[in-house]
Amino acid sequence: MASSTETHLAPIAPALAILMILVTGGVLAGMDVTAKYLALNLPIVMVVWGRYFFHTALTFSIYAAKRRSLDFLRAKRPGLQMIRAAALFGATSFLYVGITLMPLGDAASIQFFAPVLVTVLSGLFLGEHVGPRRIAAVVVAFVGVLLVARPGSGVLGWAALLPLAAAVLLALYMVMTRVIRAKDNPDATTFYSTAFGAVILTAIVPFYWQTPTAFEWLLMLTMGTAGAVGHFLLIKAFHSAEASMLAPFTYSQVVAAILWGLFVFGDVPSVWTACGATLIIGSGIYVWYRETRLKRRHS
Repeated sequence: MASSTETHLAPIAPALAILMILVTGGVLAGMDVTAKYLALNLPIVMVVWGRYFFHTALTFSIYAAKRRSLDFLRAKRPGLQMIRAAALFGATSFLYVGITLMPLGDAASIQFFAPVLVTVLSGLFLGEHVGPRRIAAVVVAFVGVLLVARPGSGVLGWAALLPLAAAVLLALYMVMTRVIRAKDNPDATTFYSTAFGAVILTAIVPFYWQTPTAFEWLLMLTMGTAGAVGHFLLIKAFHSAEASMLAPFTYSQVVAAILWGLFVFGDVPSVWTACGATLIIGSGIYVWYRETRLKRRHS
């Protein structure tokens, strides 16, 4: 999952923005299934490094060529950028370790507890009012997480805590995106989203290095490119249409993850996963609905 950080892009039709969100869901889920496939033969540290390094290299190259300067490297609030990037780095790391231990669809369903959890964190850190209905939606979503994880069943066990930790960190990343949006250059925010992780992993990866095959190099390049393209499409879509209109369609990534897992690894989702994912997605859509109504009421 990525942020909806705004940048200066030409607007597009709302229908096209929705289509871009749906494509983004498929692309980012494809990136995750590629990571799961690579982790069958490569250390997970190398897989995460490939995702971050090539994403950052591509973003740097595009910005440097487009702007013909390196002014996008100047961050007005480097501390906030660091916290935000560290949250995304942690979320990606937890998720990628998680998908090596459980079906991709299960991990994606649990991870998408994050948009609902943003409601709670917004109340705690941004002072936003969170009413009892939205709190109830968060509780229902957590019940959905429990249905997918089924603690005590021996099906997922402690591994389910990994995408749950990813969801918590991803929610923090989303809240920090809202905090930093008005405080720093959007291009700097986009670049530093992955640059922090790329630097850290480049320092660590030599200790885990296993020379990839040509095909594995290609897959790592594809994974990083998918991340960059997914971020671009998401930013473009959210810049061009109301976030309240687009938010429900971001859950297409859960469906895409289940389909990718089915086609690539033969992971057939259980009834528990389907029910849990339905509760999580339904709660997220309800939170979106409540926020939309409140905005209209006060506008």
